[in-house]
Amino acid sequence: MSYAIIRNQKYTKEQMIKLCPHNERYKQNYSNKNIDITKTYHNYHLKKPLENNYFKEFKRLKEQNNLKGQLHKNSIYACEMIITSDNSFFQEIGIEETKRYFKTAYDFVYNYKNLGEENIISAVVHLDEETPHMHLTFIPVVDSKDKYKNHIRKIGGNDFWKERNSYMLLQDRFYEYVRINGFNLERGKNNPNKSHKTVEELKKETNFYKVKEKLKDNEKNLVLYTSMKSFLNYEQFTPESVDKNLLQPLLKENNILMNELRSLKLELAKIESLIKNYNDIQKQNISLNRTLHSKEIELNAMYTLIQRLNYEKDELTKILNLYEIDKEQK
Repeated sequence: MSYAIIRNQKYTKEQMIKLCPHNERYKQNYSNKNIDITKTYHNYHLKKPLENNYFKEFKRLKEQNNLKGQLHKNSIYACEMIITSDNSFFQEIGIEETKRYFKTAYDFVYNYKNLGEENIISAVVHLDEETPHMHLTFIPVVDSKDKYKNHIRKIGGNDFWKERNSYMLLQDRFYEYVRINGFNLERGKNNPNKSHKTVEELKKETNFYKVKEKLKDNEKNLVLYTSMKSFLNYEQFTPESVDKNLLQPLLKENNILMNELRSLKLELAKIESLIKNYNDIQKQNISLNRTLHSKEIELNAMYTLIQRLNYEKDELTKILNLYEIDKEQK
């Protein structure tokens, strides 16, 4: 079964500005090896920013929507939700249902906590990477009151996510929403104490790409040595010349190539180990969350019981007081 995946990230002003070129595909080259720029034209927006810079769009929306709130250098200016599932899910449901999935997710976000579609900076679906996904960037706006008790809309990232286990609640509600809308998915896994790491990120933590590029270079060199056209330029085709000018260079490059292949296998083994450890921690966290949820239910039940007992105590005190008054009057 595939998962309904939604993740949130908070951004300061500087971080938000750096986010824009990647999401909007303004660059020509990307460090992310999964991006295929020949497929970028397949990407599409559910909401496209009017400005070519997220901070300019932020300022435009802030003024247009009359948003309040004091912001400083380290304030949360924007949040980004990344919404996806896995390749098998998208391949199974097809192009039109994939579009409906992202539109459903888009509707969920702008209705979540009364955010409002007008406070979304950008919502873009990327189809030029290995797995379809949506980057939805928004201003975290909450309902509040000014000093005169007038209702205002205020920018407040900490207030928007102030609930305990707020990201777990986000996962719960998103899962329920997509299920109601006809998508057969399981609830996405969440670890509030540990950021999710993709295989791409795990590869970056190792020397995977460095070794892979070196391996490609050696493959190019090996092809040059195997070129018979080059070898035909030699004047003498004696066993000595064949051995010196063809076989020995080939063996040398072959040994280098084999060493690089061994290094690449070691890096892959590191990645598999990291993924296994990460999955183990996730399983432990799910068990812990269930225990905490159970304890929370027990505490709420105890709190309700204490309230009822206090109420009964007050009622009994009133009855006793009336009894004492009646007794004195008699």
